[in-house]
Parts: sequence; C-alpha cells; structure tokens
Amino acid sequence: MKKNILKATVVAAFALVAGFNVYNSQKSDVMSELALANVEALADDGENPMCENGCLDNGDGCLCHYWFPTYREANL
Repeated sequence: MKKNILKATVVAAFALVAGFNVYNSQKSDVMSELALANVEALADDGENPMCENGCLDNGDGCLCHYWFPTYREANL
C-alpha cells in the first residue's frame, strides 16, 4: 500500500513539473511599453518621425502627441 502511494506521488510530481514546463514554453515574451520605447529611442537617428513640430534628441522634453522626456523641440 505504501509503495502504491509513493508511486502515485512520484507520478503526480512528474506530471506537475512537465505541465509547468509546457505552460512556460507557451507563454510569449512581450516587451513592456517602457522597454519598447527605450529600444525605439536607441534606434532613432535624431529626429522623431511621430512629431509634427520637429522634436529632436538631447533635450529636457518635448510634447508631441505624448511626452518625450529626452527630446527637445526644434527651433522653427
């Protein structure tokens, strides 16, 4: 009787670990909006294409559709 309980416990533990690994492998890695914004900022060549008034890099902030804390407004 004790051997059967031990076998059932081992099988249940193995199934639990296998199920957890399958669940983790199916989850997709989605970047947070902050991380995605950082990647876009690093890939930018100096001008912000989403900004109509010409926000540029290296500034104290620029408001164009939403706030860009590292941009500055261009002198028009």
